Amino acid sequence: MSFLKKISDFYDKAGQILSSIFEYLVVIFIIALLGGALFDMVQKVPPEGGSPSGGIIVVAPTPSYQFQAETYIMGALLVFGTVGFIALFRAANTIGEKRYAAALATLGIISLLITIIGTIYFASLK
Repeated sequence: MSFLKKISDFYDKAGQILSSIFEYLVVIFIIALLGGALFDMVQKVPPEGGSPSGGIIVVAPTPSYQFQAETYIMGALLVFGTVGFIALFRAANTIGEKRYAAALATLGIISLLITIIGTIYFASLK
């Protein structure tokens, strides 16, 4: 009986891990689509542009177009924002561990500030 119980527990834990991995993959997929990956796939945009003087341009000059580098940068900013919200949520729900909660809150606030400042900067470049 104990062997069957161990197998049952293993399958229960494996099922929980796989379901959480699937949830994280769904969130990563949604973040990638929000970051502009769908536009890149449909339009087949180049990784970056070039200037007449031979330099590299990562931000397209018009709001109706983008380069792949913009997608990666915006995706990273969205990941920072997501990490910030998760850290703040976990900090609010942490009971009895003040230092851990304070560290999570600090991480969350810094991540959200990086996201907000980076997004405003990118919007100003367009």
